[in-house]
Amino acid sequence: MGDGSFGFTCGELETAVRYRLPVTFIVIANASYGWIKAGQRSGYGQRYFSVDFAVTDHAAVASAFGVKSWRVTDPSELAKVLKEALAQGGPSLVDIVCQPLQEAKAPVSEWIA
Repeated sequence: MGDGSFGFTCGELETAVRYRLPVTFIVIANASYGWIKAGQRSGYGQRYFSVDFAVTDHAAVASAFGVKSWRVTDPSELAKVLKEALAQGGPSLVDIVCQPLQEAKAPVSEWIA
């Protein structure tokens, strides 16, 4: 999920912990609502409104719920971290920090704008 989606649904981490679900959550963190921003880029002449937000440590949020978590800022660490997360017996989360989608053009941006 993107970090925008994480913000809407992070309360579900409590359910995953309570039932000890073997689910690995992967957050792609770019500090924006990427799909909405892509639509605003193509449909509204790059006039952006309420699509960017501050960087959040999603791994720390998940840890507060009791989820085993990692934050990846170096791409060379990603494979190792994903293996560790997938090997957990219960819920885990990998927060992957990536570049902002400043110039992204989502495949459906014309459909939603």
